[in-house]
Amino acid sequence: MSLKIKIAIAAFIVAVGTVIAVSSLEATRVSYRVCMSIDGRSHCAVAEGHSEKVAIQSAMEIDCGLISASRDQLMVCEGSQPTSVEKVEK
Repeated sequence: MSLKIKIAIAAFIVAVGTVIAVSSLEATRVSYRVCMSIDGRSHCAVAEGHSEKVAIQSAMEIDCGLISASRDQLMVCEGSQPTSVEKVEK
């Protein structure tokens, strides 16, 4: 077998392995819709993560970043509890 054929076979095997790995990682992701509120402003965001904790934390950071008017408010917001949390089914 020539070197070119061996390289093509190896590239194909790597590509198939990558598709399988990415597909299995996507299957384990969860989505959550989280709402945050501070000083009369509120926002709800949906985020994904490999775990419930990561997805909720990501959504909280999105919400707080959008509704906080200062760095101090951002820190207070990120330290507070969400007004609602719900799992989003795909």
